[in-house]
Amino acid sequence: MGSMQNPQEHWDRYAIKAAIYRKGKTLAALARDHAMSETTLRTALDKPCKSAELIIAGFLDQPVYVLFPERWTKDGKRIYPRVIKRMEAR
Repeated sequence: MGSMQNPQEHWDRYAIKAAIYRKGKTLAALARDHAMSETTLRTALDKPCKSAELIIAGFLDQPVYVLFPERWTKDGKRIYPRVIKRMEAR
């Protein structure tokens, strides 16, 4: 797969886990380093979890919106699913 430098490439949960592993850590070790539950960090790969997403993005040295584009805007603002659903219902 190579590096994920191409903005057209999609970071899925497997690519994120692989990138963490390639940088010499596991999700468990990264969680321990930040005094966070491994479950919380693992959950962030599938569901929104602001603190865990920021830890993962920081470790991978990637903008959080690149790793989780459906959850963050390019200017670093959080996209909240409830707000989107409310706006779509109008």
